[in-house]
Amino acid sequence: MKKNEESWYYTFLPYNIAGGSTSPLIPLFVTEGLKGSLTQVGIVSAISSIASVPGNILWGNLSDTTKKRRPFVLLGFGGMAFALFMMAISTTISSYYLANFFFGLLACAAAPVGTVLVLESFGKHEWARRLGDFSKVGGIGWVAGLILGSLWLEFMPGAKESVFSLRGLFLVASLLALASLFLALKWVPEPEEKVRREHIEKNILDQPLIVFEKVKYFPHRLLHVLRISTRNLSMRNFPSNLKKYYIMTFLAFTGFLTFYVGLPIYLRNYVGVSNSEVFVVFLASSAVSAITYSIAGRWVARFGGKKTQLAAFVGRIVLFPSFFAVTFLPLTKEWLIITLCILHGLIGFCWANLSVAGNALVSNMSYSEFRTESLGIYSAIQGLGSIMGSFIGGIIAEYFGFFATFVIASLFVLCAAIILMILDVEKGPSEQADQHAIHT
Repeated sequence: MKKNEESWYYTFLPYNIAGGSTSPLIPLFVTEGLKGSLTQVGIVSAISSIASVPGNILWGNLSDTTKKRRPFVLLGFGGMAFALFMMAISTTISSYYLANFFFGLLACAAAPVGTVLVLESFGKHEWARRLGDFSKVGGIGWVAGLILGSLWLEFMPGAKESVFSLRGLFLVASLLALASLFLALKWVPEPEEKVRREHIEKNILDQPLIVFEKVKYFPHRLLHVLRISTRNLSMRNFPSNLKKYYIMTFLAFTGFLTFYVGLPIYLRNYVGVSNSEVFVVFLASSAVSAITYSIAGRWVARFGGKKTQLAAFVGRIVLFPSFFAVTFLPLTKEWLIITLCILHGLIGFCWANLSVAGNALVSNMSYSEFRTESLGIYSAIQGLGSIMGSFIGGIIAEYFGFFATFVIASLFVLCAAIILMILDVEKGPSEQADQHAIHT
């Protein structure tokens, strides 16, 4: 492999910067740029998720069927550039809906391909290190994007008064995604040897991949996708405790997005912080989660996935309403922002733990022959919960206010925690059942 191909995954850096710089911007633009409602903020988030859930399945399956990786990386980069440009020039909420649909459908094409491409580009003895490097590139890019967004909206001339600064940030992000496309055309390889997802060793699955929580379902790194076939999706392929865990996951992610979908608007319009300060609050969560992924992996190994995830759920149940409660404290604006950053940092810490624990639990509960399908369904369930939470969060915030929104978000997570408490999620399928599934 040529020297410049050894670090081709740095072509994902501008792509991730673009994602980070527009994550809080996309919901903010609905109310700030298009004068839309909170319900429409929820619809925008839901549309993106509605497109990205089947999009991940479609592109992942096409990539595996055609044995091609590079075209889908290019599609993801180019699709993001196109969708962000559409957002920049949107003047109506309907055109913004369309832009977010293309964003969810096209930009996600790189997600199920990039991680597998890493494995195919290097020898097995390098997989763990290379996946870690690839994940760090994504993490650095996402955090850098949030920093870029904050600086842009703080120091651009007239940024605090003009909607043109928001459109300008979309254009900058679009150019960054376009830069990834041009770099990928030159550097991203098409490996001769292909790796089948279902043959990836379990120890590689245990490698924590930094995946940031967003106000929509749009994964940047995804190792397993759902394969659609009657045999693969037979109910016999999934143990009963795993099926119940899927229900728990749906409730949890419904709660997460109920909280998150209106959070940028809450910070901007209710708390009264500036657009750049919204980015700072989001930066706190992403930075903390990025640096605690490795710690989360060690905690899962030491305490078990169930205890780790339960603790993270309890943390979020308390933290979600705390975002509203702190506004009643006699704090100056500076100290209020610091407090919000601490709270959001703790939410990011919870995300790292529950994310790593969830992947470990699903992998452990799955039949070995159908681990790919089990993890693919797990990802899809997260997306379905995100869709439901987006609708619920937008409507409740619009008609009942943010306090009700945050409390209901916590109630969803509480229901998930109760189900998790009574489930035997750390018990893997028996050897006999495993063999039965393999030969069925």
